[in-house]
Amino acid sequence: MEKERKKRKFRHLTWEKRLQIEALFKVGYKARQIAEEIGCSFKTIYNELKRGEYDHIKVQDTFWYGKKYRHIKSYSPNKAQDLYKKNMSLHGVEIKLGNDYEFADYIEKRIVDDGLTPLAVLGEIKKKGLCFNTTICVQTLYNYIRSGVFLRLSMEHLPYAKKDKRKNEKVTVKKLPRGVSIEKRPVSVYERAEFGHWEMDCIESCKKKKATLLCLSERLSRREIIFKLPNKKSDSVIKCLNLLEHRYGKLFPKIFKTITVDNGVEFSDYTAMERSRYGNKKRTTVYYCHPYCSSERGTNERMNREIRRKFPKGTDFSRVSIEQVAEVERWLNAYPRGILGYDTPENVFNSCLSSIS
Repeated sequence: MEKERKKRKFRHLTWEKRLQIEALFKVGYKARQIAEEIGCSFKTIYNELKRGEYDHIKVQDTFWYGKKYRHIKSYSPNKAQDLYKKNMSLHGVEIKLGNDYEFADYIEKRIVDDGLTPLAVLGEIKKKGLCFNTTICVQTLYNYIRSGVFLRLSMEHLPYAKKDKRKNEKVTVKKLPRGVSIEKRPVSVYERAEFGHWEMDCIESCKKKKATLLCLSERLSRREIIFKLPNKKSDSVIKCLNLLEHRYGKLFPKIFKTITVDNGVEFSDYTAMERSRYGNKKRTTVYYCHPYCSSERGTNERMNREIRRKFPKGTDFSRVSIEQVAEVERWLNAYPRGILGYDTPENVFNSCLSSIS
């Protein structure tokens, strides 16, 4: 007898079973007959009929002064299925947040107001050693956001939706790069083992507008420098590099050892980019990616994606102030990044800068 009890399996009623119950109930089957037909216990069918019970109003007779109606107890599979789903959603462990409002407010502030991702928030809490009464993992936090636990935070506040990865397609190079090819770049640059190697690119404004953003990304620290340019010409890019050389002085060759760019027209004058503003000596080395290979500037492209969160496509940069650009730069450099152990690019850059100065 005990062995038979152990072999018994209990299964929940499916949507198809509920449709079958409705059909049998309509032709006059009783609960016990339905149970025998479906192959489950009488108690299960009895409870199911109670779960989906509703009053069906049916016309009994028609008279000259009106109609006489009759209330019939009927079964609705839709009502039963909805109530079943609601009851199932209440199962499981209790929400870990509980009454820890300080923890919930901190998460909401950093994601909704400061634009961080759930992973970055939890990593920042661990990095800074912030003490709360609650500790949760990333998946649990995503589940809470998806289920609407937070007051202000929802899935709409998360920056990126999951996208299917595109297959890498081989690109046929039809023209040579303008200057020194990335193939001649040292291996240490590729391995991110050394400080002072940058990637540079431009983010274009909306159509028929000349204003653009010049973005430089340091490969090791992920430090970002953003300039607003009046146009997409090589002279404007060279002026920005001259400004950086003036800012860092003699440290410029140590901070900007190499700069990797694409084959855009704004980077065509590589000799002027490499030449120092103080005489004819060399200040840096410029390497050019293969045409149509943006993946060779992965850090740059990743940072451009973050910038687009603040300045979406179609933005007219001629109407964007320099203060707004500086604010986005500060936000990027104060963003805790998992690849840096949830430290900020600003801290890593300053520590590297202090080591060489």
